[in-house]
Parts: sequence; C-alpha cells; structure tokens
Amino acid sequence: MIVNIVTDVEKKKQAEAYAQLLAKIEDEEERTWASQFKTACMLHPTRSDDGEIVDIEIMDGIMQFLVIGWKILFALIPPAHYFGGWACFIAALLFIGICTAIVGEFANLFGCVLGIRSSITAISFVALGTSLPDTFASMVAAA
Repeated sequence: MIVNIVTDVEKKKQAEAYAQLLAKIEDEEERTWASQFKTACMLHPTRSDDGEIVDIEIMDGIMQFLVIGWKILFALIPPAHYFGGWACFIAALLFIGICTAIVGEFANLFGCVLGIRSSITAISFVALGTSLPDTFASMVAAA
C-alpha cells in the first residue's frame, strides 16, 4: 500500500490566518494607552478570512474621517488587562452612560424642533438608536 500525503492549500491558508489572529489577540493583551491611540488613528490594509491582504477602499477612508473623534474618545478607556479588567469595565460603563445622555439630549432637541412630545421622541428615536446597533452587531456575529 502506498500512502500519498497531500497538503490542502485552502486549509493551510486558513490555519495561517488563524495563527496570525491568535498572535494579534496575544499582542492586544499587552496593549497600552499609547497603542490604543495609534490604533484609533491608523488606517491600514487588513487580512481577510482567507489570509489575503485587502487594500483600503475609498469608503474606508471616508468612514475613518467621520468616526475618528469617537475612536479617539473611546481610546481613553483603559486597556483590558489593567487591574484585572475592572478599570476597562467601569470606564466602558461610564462612557456608555455619557453616550446615552448625549443621544437622549439630541433626541430631545430634535423632538422639540419638530414639535414632538418627549415621550414619543424617547420611544421612537432613543429606543431605535439603541436597538439598531445591537441588531447589526448580532447580524455580524451570526454571519
């Protein structure tokens, strides 16, 4: 009996991509505040699930320009490994509360300008603004 061992190229690419992902995750554990700010400001090519390099597109640049303020703001949250994760957890809850207050105020102002009661504004705009991101995150996680 002769046994031929053949390497599956697709599986090998996928295994290399997973190895790179694990290495990236391990590097993130040692993340500092400075590296968080660098990551928030950088726009660079990424790797797909197949391990191929995906270049930056025009929409990536536009979105980076539009959300860089938020990215820098949330880079203020301490890295996850500080104080066993508690500093990150508490700061993240604080930032979520601040963002919720800001969205609530903008919704209230928008309702005031349009002459809509506060209760209707709260139900429609604020609830929609908080549940839609969860919906999209669930869709991405399921894919």
